[in-house]
Parts: sequence; structure tokens; C-alpha cells
Amino acid sequence: MRTKAHRPPLHVGSTGNRVQKVEERLKSLGYLKGAADNRFDASTAKAVVDYKRDHGWEEKPQGVVGERMARSLKRAATTTTTSTATTTQASQTSGSGGKNRTPSTLKGATYNVERDRNPQEVQKKLGNFAKSHDLDFIQLQEINGYHKALEKIPGYHLVTFPKSKDHGESGILVKDDLLTKHAQYIQGEGGWTTVRGGHAPPRAATAVQVAGWLKVVSVHQPPSVDWKNGQPVGPENRVDTYKSLSEKLLAFAKRQLKNNPDQALLIGGDWNEPESTRGKWSPHWLAQQAGMNTHGGVKTHGNGRIDYEMSTGCRVSNVKAGPTLGSDHNIVTFTVSRPKGNR
Repeated sequence: MRTKAHRPPLHVGSTGNRVQKVEERLKSLGYLKGAADNRFDASTAKAVVDYKRDHGWEEKPQGVVGERMARSLKRAATTTTTSTATTTQASQTSGSGGKNRTPSTLKGATYNVERDRNPQEVQKKLGNFAKSHDLDFIQLQEINGYHKALEKIPGYHLVTFPKSKDHGESGILVKDDLLTKHAQYIQGEGGWTTVRGGHAPPRAATAVQVAGWLKVVSVHQPPSVDWKNGQPVGPENRVDTYKSLSEKLLAFAKRQLKNNPDQALLIGGDWNEPESTRGKWSPHWLAQQAGMNTHGGVKTHGNGRIDYEMSTGCRVSNVKAGPTLGSDHNIVTFTVSRPKGNR
């Protein structure tokens, strides 16, 4: 029986076809800014480290490409290609922007679907709401078990990552003609103990570029923690998990703002914390550290104020809580506008 030969890791100084493929995939995913020239240099190594930080590598990532990294890159590049294969006119016709134009105004929403519902009911209610309100995208949470149903909503494409540690718990529903490339996830670390004594995996936030100028991120920061004197308190594994995803999101936001200064960034979803929370690792802290504005204050999820957005490079307005559509959360709608100077 023939066995596949183990290939040595790629690192600074490596050259050849394998390097070329790695660089092309890093470039297609938005990590490599220079040319894909089959030479593994310092810029390639930096792109590798940034990719690993966004895709669940624990401890301090190294600028080396081994078998795990190669497989992950191949999957991510394939997902991005599949997500965009039917949306080659992403900058053209749109209900918000008009023919042959990139829309400067987008209608968005965030919605925690809630577990243990009938997938067909979710598909019907969410699809009807998206169509009737002409929504361009929806940041979704708790969508495990609904992937196939959500993929069947006419006119929309579901972006999620079932192979992340939380099996695609968050996702983004995007109009077919607006979805562009650079879909990825930001993986937290750790996990926590549920009320039934089981283990819950860390969350992974989903990110995708919409309409060519807006990076949208859907987040579910679920471990229930409280803040006292500016510090989170609660079971250690829950607090550590909360810290991990908050830090990963902050690092992601800073890289986006540094590497893509002309692109707007919108991070939002179900935070399990009110906008008024001011402790370290809270959403307010994350927005403040990243230089982002927060938008919220609407009553949702039992009249709590926990679903809201943070943004930079764009204007968020008309934030409203809509119906629950059968969930324990209200769907929250808003409008995202691109500044005139950035069009």
C-alpha cells in the first residue's frame, strides 16, 4: 500500500509551487497584500500569522505553514470561491444602490434565531421578513441546525463555518447580488460548563465583505458574566472564554482598520451584556479600544438592551427592534450609510 509522503513545513526562505499556492490563497482571503511570487518572505510569514490568529490557533502563532495550515487554507479558499461563484456582479444591481453601482446605503439586521425551533418555520418567517423589509444582510446567531433551511431562502446566501469549533453557531445572510469575498471566522478559545454540566465550545464570529466597502461581523458572546469594579466575575472558564473572543475580535478589528483604511467595519449581534457595561473585555471596552462607535439602546430579548452594533467608517441609523419571529429575541433592524467621501 502506498502512503502519502510527509511534506516539510514552509517557512521564510522557501520557494516553489507550494509557496505559490499558499500565497495565492492568502491573497484571495485578504491576508497577503503583496504579490504571490512563490517566495516565502517576511510579508508571507506575517500573513500566515494573521490567518492563524483569526482561525483558532492557540498560543502564539508562528509564520510557518504545515499540513494543518495548508488544509485550513484550502478549505477557507474553497469556501470563499463557493460563496462568490454565483455573485460575480456583487458591485452591480441592488435594491439599495441601483443598476451598475455599488450601493452606498445598506439595510441590515441582527437576529438570535434561538435553538430547538422548526427549521421550516425559521426559514419562512425570516425569509418573509427579509423580503418585506428589503434587507441587504442579517447577522445571525444560534443557527446550528438551521443551515440547510437558511440556505434555501430565495435571493440570499448564508455565510457560516460549520467546521469551526462551535460548528457554525453564527452566520450572515447576504443578498446574492451584494456578497463579495473574504469570508472568514474569528475563533475564540476555551469553552465553559453548561447548567447541565456539559461542555460548551468557544464561539467563532463570522465575517464577510458586503457590497465591496463594508466588512460585517456577526457575534454571539454567550458566557454569562458580570462586571465588578471594571473586571468580569463569574466561573473561571466562562470568564476566560469571554476574554478570549473579545481579545480576538479586538485584534481582528485593529488589523482590519490598519490594512483596509478605506473599508467600513460593522461588528454586532447578541452580546449578553447591555451597552452600558463599561468593564474590561465588555463590548463597550472592545469598541473603545478599536476606536469604534456603538449603536444600541433598543429593547429586545425580554426588554433587555443587549443586541447592538459597533461601527467605524460608516453611519448607523434607524436602529429599531422588530418582532421576535418566534424567537426569544427581537430582530433588530438598522441602516448603514457610506460617507460620501469614501464612495
